[in-house]
Amino acid sequence: MVETTILRQEVNPDKVSKLVEWMEEADNRESEIIETLQDEGVKTESAFLEPSSQGIFLVTYMEADDLQQVQEIFEQSTHDIDIEYKQIVQECLTDGQTVGSFEPLYHAADPDR
Repeated sequence: MVETTILRQEVNPDKVSKLVEWMEEADNRESEIIETLQDEGVKTESAFLEPSSQGIFLVTYMEADDLQQVQEIFEQSTHDIDIEYKQIVQECLTDGQTVGSFEPLYHAADPDR
């Protein structure tokens, strides 16, 4: 069964442009992204920037067979793009903690996608 999650993390206001720049660069490194997603068992990963009256947030959606396994593999990853992601998150997020709570209600996907 596929598991899904949404992470919402606050971005330092003075680091938003740096985060966006890195994400845009990473989006152009498709082969690296696909390799790391396959290694981790991730089916879908999407990132969004959410400006709000409480601040600016990085919102990430992920779909995988085993989210715990994804986290364990990511933590040990030696892929350049994963190492860079860990560094940019450390620098650009206020503390890396997830804020907000998202209760999954349902998930549907085309099995032929």
